[in-house]
Amino acid sequence: MARIPIPYLPALLLLLSELAELLLVSPRIRLLEAAICRTHYQLPSVPEDQCKIPEVQARLAHIRGWQVFFEALPVMTLAVLWGALADRVGRKRVLALNFLGCAVHIAWFALVCNPASTMAVEWVWASALAFVLGGGPRTAGVLILALVNDVSSSEERSERFYYTYSAFLVTELIAMPMASVLMQKSIMLPFVIALTTLVCCFPVLAAIRAKKFKDDDEGEEAVTGLLGGEAGDATGKTYPKTFRGALRYLRQVDVNIYLVLLGHLICPVRQELVFQILIPYTSKRFDLPVSKAGLLLSVVAVTNLAVFVSVLPGASRLLRQKLPPSRVDALTASSSSLLLATGCLLIGFAGAFPLLVIATGAFAAGFGIRLGLLSLLTALVDPGMVGRAYTLVTVVEGAGEMISAPVLQELWAWGLQTDGVWRGAPWWAGMVVYAAGWWWIRKVRVKGERSEGI
Repeated sequence: MARIPIPYLPALLLLLSELAELLLVSPRIRLLEAAICRTHYQLPSVPEDQCKIPEVQARLAHIRGWQVFFEALPVMTLAVLWGALADRVGRKRVLALNFLGCAVHIAWFALVCNPASTMAVEWVWASALAFVLGGGPRTAGVLILALVNDVSSSEERSERFYYTYSAFLVTELIAMPMASVLMQKSIMLPFVIALTTLVCCFPVLAAIRAKKFKDDDEGEEAVTGLLGGEAGDATGKTYPKTFRGALRYLRQVDVNIYLVLLGHLICPVRQELVFQILIPYTSKRFDLPVSKAGLLLSVVAVTNLAVFVSVLPGASRLLRQKLPPSRVDALTASSSSLLLATGCLLIGFAGAFPLLVIATGAFAAGFGIRLGLLSLLTALVDPGMVGRAYTLVTVVEGAGEMISAPVLQELWAWGLQTDGVWRGAPWWAGMVVYAAGWWWIRKVRVKGERSEGI
């Protein structure tokens, strides 16, 4: 381990921890589907193509929707506390406990759903309790980013953040094809690999030697603000106090901040549509095995890589020559919301698999909405209030995830009982949500800027 330079160890740690999570996106769906299918037919083994009936898929949607809800509860309620504890006892100790919790979560899910199990499939909901240990994968992600701050000076920090985030993009690219290959050999093999990957996190974590730089507090704010996860993340030393103040802060914000926060409320919808709906939707509509349907997530990963590395930076540089930064941020967020709405429409109507691939790429091109909203929010609030504003983002996005997951899954279950166009009900809902988001984000105005619309 000593041969790997210390600055790259957090990137390796993020790659391993995210691989354990992303590797199981498709296998979790298939393992749970198979367990429900065996119960439905009262048989020890059922071919996958016989599991696509509405009764099985509707129950699968119901269980998965509430699974996400229950998993979000400990993240929402405890992430701030785990972030504060990490500052008190050290991030490495909290991360070690976090990895243990993630391993327990995976092991329990596999225990409930494996072919030899006699437990009711609803027992998978209990796996969410494992996230009480350390706050779950999202808290792990932001704590690893905080470790980058711990081993970097201010001159090195930006470059090392880039290395670390690149590790996440690489993981997205390799996890789905890897899962597809492993699933064809054995449905349990991805779970074994994921657990092994988490075990490998411990020696990497032990090899990291954090240093104390004089500008660490400034780095903490950067990590917390700009690199927070999709929902339920916290690392800053002042977060418990900031969290309490965040609610009081709501009383003094103007309507523009409310509009941006409303945008953050709908941000998790895109994640739920991609990671919770897209795979079973594709598998059902085009009669594909889950292992092959999951390869669509590679389209999302490739598109994200192109958008974040090339398209958004290039477009931003061009637009900033003519528009103030806040207008560029608003345009980025509103255009991304429009792309998401268009992608939902195209996915819902795609009648052939090649069209679905194109539609998925169009949808993924709108994933820049969150970065645009975060940057816009920073321009709207006073510098001394940034911490409270980002805490509100954490709470709002967590609430958005808890609402959207069961609602979208129940819409999918309802659509399965009908025929024709309503089978795409989750995508129609996403289209409406993001079309509305495009409309209200365009109305955001930063004090002092020109009033003309985008």
